[in-house]
Amino acid sequence: MSSTTTMSLSGAPAEVFLRHVEQFSYRRNRSDRARALTNVTFFAGAGFSKAWDPKAPIGCELFTLDTKLIRDVADAGSLARMFGLDASDRITPETLRQIVYQLDMYDRFPDVRPRYLDEQNLRMFRGALRAAVLDRYDRATRLNYFDGAAGRFPLVSPSARQRDIMAFFRHLRLGSVPEDPWEGVRTHFITTNYDYVIETILDNLTPDAPPLFFHTYRGFTPVQIAGGPGFAPVHEHWQVQHLLKINGGFEILRRGHGYVLDYGKRDARAIMADPPVVTLASREQDYSDPYFAMVFPKVVRLMRDSTILVIVGYSLPSDDALIRFFLRQFAEEPEDGLGKVIFYLGPGDAEEKRQTIAEVFPAMERMEAPQLVTYDSGFDQFAQECLDLLGRRG
Repeated sequence: MSSTTTMSLSGAPAEVFLRHVEQFSYRRNRSDRARALTNVTFFAGAGFSKAWDPKAPIGCELFTLDTKLIRDVADAGSLARMFGLDASDRITPETLRQIVYQLDMYDRFPDVRPRYLDEQNLRMFRGALRAAVLDRYDRATRLNYFDGAAGRFPLVSPSARQRDIMAFFRHLRLGSVPEDPWEGVRTHFITTNYDYVIETILDNLTPDAPPLFFHTYRGFTPVQIAGGPGFAPVHEHWQVQHLLKINGGFEILRRGHGYVLDYGKRDARAIMADPPVVTLASREQDYSDPYFAMVFPKVVRLMRDSTILVIVGYSLPSDDALIRFFLRQFAEEPEDGLGKVIFYLGPGDAEEKRQTIAEVFPAMERMEAPQLVTYDSGFDQFAQECLDLLGRRG
């Protein structure tokens, strides 16, 4: 039985988390290099970006859209006839779900398309919706676009909470031995977010490290990154970290049979003509783009290979079946959960969190596997408490 299973979960959540990190770090026994690497995977929902920047739009905020960009491809009369939209209206999240569902049905079943809809203007309409979502995010809190001259994602005058989050991940990444960073604990990310928050964090942990793209696997191999050629097409296992975006990202653009990562700022026309691969809120989510066929198996593999799962800022609603399916891969069978721990962070009642996780892992209560630690506050507060215990704040 793994040492994690017998490790005490008593104490504050931050204490318990740091004990687990210490348990699996090579720092605990510098001569022990034969042990398996331990994956600590962060499953980041919108609350993760909110912890980084309180202005980050979440849920209904992100999918409340201005119709201005939509009217560039469909006049007021068309919007009213097709979707009952007044040209001056905002598109609510519920209306967006209905619009995207209709577009999906027109794509899937061409025979039911209205007289004046065809493949081309459907593509343009989807591009306008994606441009509107990106515009909504950028207006709420500016996307941290890649700085081509510096070769990095900029981080100028970070706030106190951002400094704490950076220091938290720096501890996981470097610990007390910055000259030998590849520790027994490896940090990975699976996220539903479209933004560049995780990239900004990873790219600024150490000033002299190579760009994050050298050692970050995206679940697919980009043919181009930030306007330049892709980095190493095949990673070394002991060095790699994952960043898997299961809903797509604002930077992911399709190029024939491949994809590029474009983190530069583009105007609305360019976005509409060449929209990013992102899923939009719908009554029936569309994951038909080949991007998802590449990334989803990598998500499943990473979940199965992880020992510690940290769920940050995601409420796991019961109708989000795909996300629950992915989480279930962390411990597909009760025996698979032995020695594994879930940290569930975010505002909310501990018992509600436990009931939610028990719905994903039905045998959890009976088998006590995987083990669960809940935390009732934001990720920035959790990071702060960890740093206080380490004596590294300020």
